[in-house]
Amino acid sequence: MTRLHIVRHGQTDWNLQNRLQGSTDIPLNDTGRAQAAAASSGLLTQLGDSPTIVASHLSRAIETAEILFSGLGAPIHKDPRIGERSYGVWEGLEADLRQVHHPEEYDRWKAGLEPRIEGYETHAELAARAVAATEEWAARVDAAGGGDLVLVSHGSTGRMLIATLVGAPVTGRAIGNLENACWSRLVRSGDGGWSLDRHNVGAEPVRT
Repeated sequence: MTRLHIVRHGQTDWNLQNRLQGSTDIPLNDTGRAQAAAASSGLLTQLGDSPTIVASHLSRAIETAEILFSGLGAPIHKDPRIGERSYGVWEGLEADLRQVHHPEEYDRWKAGLEPRIEGYETHAELAARAVAATEEWAARVDAAGGGDLVLVSHGSTGRMLIATLVGAPVTGRAIGNLENACWSRLVRSGDGGWSLDRHNVGAEPVRT
């Protein structure tokens, strides 16, 4: 049986500053690297032999994957379809500036609705590409006899992917956030769909 693990990258300076990263390629900071190292042993104990590992094309996800699986010797595949959502004109802005420049859209976003801003990638667009990538990689794992598929991705992408796969609403907060360097696990259900087995699992927090 194929099991799906969705992992969020470690902390970046923009995470620490509460600035939206989205599709901007921001690297891990030292805390993020330490978080990935701390999470490695716990995640590896959950995986069987020869997991298939796929990372977003953004450097913070790639480096997280490299740290998590440094002792495994498994190849790390890259797929931009599990990259983070584009936040358009909000990328790089702290929360207070988003609220100042777009107060109505900021209130919508905080309520779990979608902001109507230039360049924003919708829930539907994000979910479509992430689900397509997941199903393609899962089909490869299934064809090889099953096993573990690990996607090293991002907060919004991970949440939209989990919600869509299990049939939960993508608006609001039906699925809670994935924290930095934490993971969730989904398993195939009897009808071929997915069910959420564990959510937001990680090591003890790394102090900043």
